[in-house]
Amino acid sequence: MRKGLWSKRIPTFFAFLLLFISIWVTSFLIQKGVIFVGRATPEKSPREVLISNITDSSFTVTFQTLAKTVAAVSIEEKNNPQFVVFDDRNKRTDEQKPFYSHYITVSDLKPKTIYELSILSDGEIYLNGEKKYIVTTGPLITGAPPVQNPIVGKVLLPDGSAASDTIVVIAIEGAQSISSLTKDDGTYIIPTNSIKKTILDDYLTIDGNQEIQLKIIRGDMRASVKSLFKDSELIPPLTLQKNYDFTKTPEQKISSLASQLKVPPAKTKFGEVKILNPKPSESLIDNKPLFRGVALPNKTIKITIESNPIKTEVISDNNGSWSFRPSVPLSPGEHTITIETQDNFGILKTISQKFTVFASGAQVAESATPSATPAITITPTTTQAITPTVFISPSATPLITQIPTIAPTVVVTIPPTIPPITIPITTPAPPGSSSSLILTSISIILIFTGSVLLFLL
Repeated sequence: MRKGLWSKRIPTFFAFLLLFISIWVTSFLIQKGVIFVGRATPEKSPREVLISNITDSSFTVTFQTLAKTVAAVSIEEKNNPQFVVFDDRNKRTDEQKPFYSHYITVSDLKPKTIYELSILSDGEIYLNGEKKYIVTTGPLITGAPPVQNPIVGKVLLPDGSAASDTIVVIAIEGAQSISSLTKDDGTYIIPTNSIKKTILDDYLTIDGNQEIQLKIIRGDMRASVKSLFKDSELIPPLTLQKNYDFTKTPEQKISSLASQLKVPPAKTKFGEVKILNPKPSESLIDNKPLFRGVALPNKTIKITIESNPIKTEVISDNNGSWSFRPSVPLSPGEHTITIETQDNFGILKTISQKFTVFASGAQVAESATPSATPAITITPTTTQAITPTVFISPSATPLITQIPTIAPTVVVTIPPTIPPITIPITTPAPPGSSSSLILTSISIILIFTGSVLLFLL
């Protein structure tokens, strides 16, 4: 009787023990990352990965996700520990916010040094196929950068609201890709005076008639733009899911822009005295705006700009057109321009018009820009060919390019560089490796054996 009792209890005890051990081993393997609990979805996978804005000490990683995710990149240099860098918008807050467009600037790097990186999206690790992304920083350039205007504008969603959380990528022939991020009001500014050549050995001087291409991305929405570099300060508001071409002839431009902006071209009578730019109560990005208008041909126009103040005189051309651009930047705030000249009847006519200048400034790493709705100046030009922007999927070799700095026409304020947050990372073995399959198989066998013994006993 006693022997029969032990003959049942001992196997039952060992069955329970075996089942307990197998469950503990399984939990341990999951915690260590050997057994993966699948959470990655296509909506959280990085798309259109681009490495841009390369300098001798920094670069920018941008990508999209169809769903909002919290993202970062893990950076590794040979013989140095790994560290993690978060989205630029999350670097100054304790909270890690999710986004569709991810813009991560990695700084405090060494010149001409190779770095490996992997992308983290909601805790999942993504590689460039089976390998990590590889980036090489550029050499130190001692020469002075060229004086060039920035590229500025504003992006709108299809419903007309401001397109925040949106990536703007610039492609210029002979230069690397340049990226920027829109502010909450949809505006962006991309300095161009430190754009480097493709091989990163020198700065690139951009011709005014050279064509530039903009690719604008937010989640699954896109927009593309063609413009001449000399018009890049005056690109009108751009709407996602639309394509624009501002490189056409003057007649085509007037028709195209009028239909896109839904504003008919200005009509003036011969000899009429009028201020054409800026429009009444218009808000301007440029702190040295171009003032334009019409009057009688070959007449003197007295111009007064209050608040600063500026007083000058210009003479209209044979068609009655006149223009003036101040040599000194206007202070931020509301201003009034007043012109005084003779009309058709020889009477001295005075016209005043108010406008607002927004404060200039940009944080290069985060593309801070002033809010405005720029106007566009149309000039007959020829179209040049340009190499299209190439985007990188997680299975392609990433592109790299220089992050530009601001031109003298816009004052740039660059805050102190925020060092990356160093966090040790334990990279789990990739799914499907032989070690993970063996350990997973052992765990399954233990659970199955324990369950069978309990059932039989």
